[in-house]
Amino acid sequence: MADKEEFFDLVDEQDRVIGRELRSVVHRKGLLHRAVYVWVFRPDGRLLIQRRSAAKKIGPGQWDLSVAEHLQPGESFLEGAARGLAEELGIAVPASELAGPLAPTHRRELHAGGFHDVELVQSYRLDGYEGGVQLDEVEVAAAEWVALPELRRRAEARPEEFTQWFLDEVRSLSWFEADSQRQAAVAEQAAAHAGQACEQLMALT
Repeated sequence: MADKEEFFDLVDEQDRVIGRELRSVVHRKGLLHRAVYVWVFRPDGRLLIQRRSAAKKIGPGQWDLSVAEHLQPGESFLEGAARGLAEELGIAVPASELAGPLAPTHRRELHAGGFHDVELVQSYRLDGYEGGVQLDEVEVAAAEWVALPELRRRAEARPEEFTQWFLDEVRSLSWFEADSQRQAAVAEQAAAHAGQACEQLMALT
């Protein structure tokens, strides 16, 4: 028996619910609906990115942010964020542990063939996560923890390997510039300490 197709709340530009429609119709007609993004960080500042399943209609095999989730009818952005973490990554945390929204509710639009996705989006982040992840293999092919400076280098060198909404969102958040600067400083300190240790060792030999 085929899975029952889900419904999305339709909203206006002020994020007021004005109706409800099937997912397929929403994406064919470009009807405005809601989605939420989540960025998951390790204590050392590395970000979790996921590679989308090859079976995905949009962005198959591309790297994406930690979680991108459509909201269910009647669901808040924060509730959708917590649900998406649990369903896609097996990360079960209270919604109260998520920080955000990281920016005002904003519009994202994507055209791809007969697919027209028009969303109102909020972004949240989960900091200091030390647990494991359990991937939903239908949705997610792989996951990787990566330092922000390295992620930026990869994305700028090979943007075709990343989803457009990931690139648009992370650029709008300035690549988490404060986090990136902190990680770069830590890496420089570690390299300097390693160099000093090597010099000291050579002096003793």
